[in-house]
Amino acid sequence: MPADTITIVIPTYNRASLLRDLLTCMVSQETDGRFSYEVLVIDDASSDNTMEVVGEIAEKTSTPLRYVREDGVGYTGVLNRAVQEFRGQWVAFFDDDQTTHSGWLQALFDVAEKEQASIVGGPIVLALPDSVLASIGPVCRDLYGESPDVRHPELYQDKVPLPSGGNRLVNRSVFEQIGTFDEKMLTGGCDRDFLLRAVAAGIRMGWSGEAAGDHLIPPERITYKHIKWYSLQWGCSFAYIDRKRWGIGKTVFSSVARVGQALLINLPKMLLARSRKKQGETLDLQALLWRAVGYTRKTLHLVSPGLFPQESFFARVEFRRARENS
Repeated sequence: MPADTITIVIPTYNRASLLRDLLTCMVSQETDGRFSYEVLVIDDASSDNTMEVVGEIAEKTSTPLRYVREDGVGYTGVLNRAVQEFRGQWVAFFDDDQTTHSGWLQALFDVAEKEQASIVGGPIVLALPDSVLASIGPVCRDLYGESPDVRHPELYQDKVPLPSGGNRLVNRSVFEQIGTFDEKMLTGGCDRDFLLRAVAAGIRMGWSGEAAGDHLIPPERITYKHIKWYSLQWGCSFAYIDRKRWGIGKTVFSSVARVGQALLINLPKMLLARSRKKQGETLDLQALLWRAVGYTRKTLHLVSPGLFPQESFFARVEFRRARENS
């Protein structure tokens, strides 16, 4: 296959109802004859008709479409399977609960070529009714994957946002330089860890505003329960990443600072917002409080796993649990 061949990877689990439309789009990407591509679906032990949907689309398209089944290795394991499987020089990751347009892949490739970037990301837009979007603040919108430049494009005219895990193009040389995804990160965050390692290694990144993906979120998932789960998970993953980057001493200091901020600033502000019936602000501040709890509990475990095992807590916030319950 040509050196510029791209493999589009769709990690999936029990989302056959969304997969048909997504794959129809992915096998119809525009190339202008500048590159070739294939689509690879990695199914992490779905119990629905995912395999049949992939087969149905494969029969109708001339675009190479492959299906690989895993046995429940989790999101990070699926990403590493993708690294083993992709062909050519580039792999493009896209989540199974998103949609995009036929020029998405070419938009990413254009920036990679023009800017000589080894990683290129694109915006994620929350596909929610305006009434729902108005009810949640920026912290919660971040939790659900919205890219920062969507809200404040003027802040990102001269700098590149950290690409989303579910919308990015990566050159093979990146994996050769910094390795693959950390499979110890069961509470999520492996994408952020990977990208921060890339930043630390000086890998050039680009951003394509034209390569937007829409995150399809059922409004019923915008709940107190989901926001709490995501926030605790983020806190755990942030602590783990900080331990890798900074060492345990600085991570403990950061944990103490987060607890102080939670008790002295965010808790009083949250109670005030609740008394004023400001739903979006209340949820944002509550999310920050839960994030501090997750960060602190993970830090305690990292300091002394024997004294602070917390197996049941970490099991509840595993990334796989959200997929099983969504």
